[in-house]
Amino acid sequence: MIALDYAFCLKAGEAICPQENLDAFCAALGQTLCLLADDVRCQVLLKDTESANWSQIADIRADHHQISSPAMALNEEDQSLLFNLLDTDAPLQQQGQYHWVLPLNIRGTQSAGLLLSTKKEIHVDAKAKTLLALMLSGVLDSHLQRQFLAFEKANHKKTEKKLVQEVCSQKGLLEQLHILHKISLRLWHAHSLDNMLHTAVYECIHALDFDRMAIFLLNSHTGLLRGTYGTDINGTVTNEQWYCTAIHEHYHAKTTLDKKRHITINEGCELYHDNKVVGTGWNATISLWDGDDPIGWIACDNLISGTPLKSYHSELLKLLGVTMSQHLIQRRAQDDLKALNLSLEHRVAERTAQLEEANKRLNQISREDSLTQVPNRRMLDERLEEEWRRALRYQTPLTILIVDIDHFKQYNDKYGHALGDQCLTKVAEALSQVERRAGALLARFGGEEFVFLLPGSNRENAISVANRALEAVRKLEIPHGDSPVAPIVTISAGGKTTIPEKPNNQQQLFIDADVALYEAKNAGKNQAFVL
Repeated sequence: MIALDYAFCLKAGEAICPQENLDAFCAALGQTLCLLADDVRCQVLLKDTESANWSQIADIRADHHQISSPAMALNEEDQSLLFNLLDTDAPLQQQGQYHWVLPLNIRGTQSAGLLLSTKKEIHVDAKAKTLLALMLSGVLDSHLQRQFLAFEKANHKKTEKKLVQEVCSQKGLLEQLHILHKISLRLWHAHSLDNMLHTAVYECIHALDFDRMAIFLLNSHTGLLRGTYGTDINGTVTNEQWYCTAIHEHYHAKTTLDKKRHITINEGCELYHDNKVVGTGWNATISLWDGDDPIGWIACDNLISGTPLKSYHSELLKLLGVTMSQHLIQRRAQDDLKALNLSLEHRVAERTAQLEEANKRLNQISREDSLTQVPNRRMLDERLEEEWRRALRYQTPLTILIVDIDHFKQYNDKYGHALGDQCLTKVAEALSQVERRAGALLARFGGEEFVFLLPGSNRENAISVANRALEAVRKLEIPHGDSPVAPIVTISAGGKTTIPEKPNNQQQLFIDADVALYEAKNAGKNQAFVL
C-alpha cells in the first residue's frame, strides 16, 4: 500500500516548486512518485470548459515522462474511468490496477486533475489531499500561464524567472501560500493595471503577515520610480501615484536591484512614512523583474502590529515578488496588445476613408469633363439610357438639345487655344445655370458642342430652354472679331422632343437633334430650332 500523506506533500513541494518549466515539473514529480512505487503512473489532465471533455498534457512515470503539445484527447475508456473517479472521490480498482484522481482548481474552476495509477492500494489522507491540490494547482497554473504568455508574445524576450522556493514544513507557510494563491486569482481578474495594483496592496495587507505595503514601478531608461498604491501609518490603502523620485534616493531598493537580489530584509531598523521616521521594526524590499530587467519593487514592514519576522517570511515575500512580476508582465503585454490593436484599427479606418474618398473622386473624374467641370459624354450616355427606359415605361416626353458655339474654329485661330479653353469654360458655366429642374443635365458632348438632357420636357419647354441658353451666352459678351454672325460669341441650338416607343433607340433621338441643329445653323446661326 502507498500513502499520500503530509510527508509526501512536503517532498512533492520541495521537488516541483523550484522547477522552471512544465518539463522539469514533470521530471521532478516523476522522481517523487518513484519513492511511492516503481510502477506509479501519473497523468496530468486538462478539462475543456466548453465541451467538458478531458485531454492529457503529460504522462509521467518513474523513469520517464512525456508532454503532449497540443494536449492529447482521452479515449472513451479513459474518459469513463475519469468520470467514475470524479463521482466517487475515492480510489478505484480496475483490472488489477488502483486508480485515483486529484481534482485541481485553476483560477476558481475545476479544470485540471492528476490521475494516479498503480498496482498497489492507494491510501489518501484528506488533509494532505487538500494541501497537495492547492500546491499543485498553483504550480501547474503558473506553468500554464507562462506557456500562454509565451504564445501570445512570441517575440518578447524571456521575461520570467522562476523563483526557487522550498515549501516550508510549517503549517503557517502553507496557509499563507494558500492565501497568496487566492490573491493571485483575484489579480488575474483585475480589469486594469490600476485596479490590479490597488487589489494587490489591499488584499496583501489584510491577509498576509505584514502590516504595510507599497508598490513602486521603475522606468529602467530614466532611473525614475513612480508610486502606485501604498498604506499610511494606520494601514489604510492610499493612492501614491503622485510620488516620483530617482532610484538612487532609495538605498535598499537600489542595492537590491543592483545586486540582482530577490529580497532584502532589515530587522530593528527605522521605519519611514512621507520621509519621516514613524517607528522601528523590520522592513523588506522585494524586487520585481522582467527577465534581467528590473521593473519595480515592493516595500513591506510591521509598523502597526510589530509582528516579529517569521522564518517563512523570506520565502513568502519572494513568492509575492515573482507573482507580482508575472502579473505586471502579463498586464503590460495585454495593454500593449490592446494599444497595438487600437492603433491598427485607427490606421485601417483612416486608410479605408482615404480609399473611399479616392474612389469617390475617381468616379467623379471619370464622369466629369476636366476642362469645363460639367458632366462628360460617359455621364450623358448613362443618364440618357436611364431616362429613356423611364420615359418608355411611363410614356413621358424626353428632349435632347444640342448646343454648338458658332464659328469656334475661327475663334481659336484668332485668339489661340488658351483663350479658346477659357471661352469653353465660361460658356459651360453659363449653360449650367440655364435649366436647374430636377433630372435636367448639361454635358460636354465634344469639342465646342454641349448637350442638354431634359426628361419630362415637351417641345414648348425645350424651345424655352434653348432661347434662355442663347441669351445666357450673349450676356457673356465674349468678343469674337472673326464671327460673321455677331461681334461676340454666340451659339446655335437644335433639339428633338419624343416619347419613346421602343427600347435602345436613343441614337435616333441624337440624329434628329443634330438635324435640328443643322437647320438652326443653316438659317444663319445664333438661333434655335426644335423638332
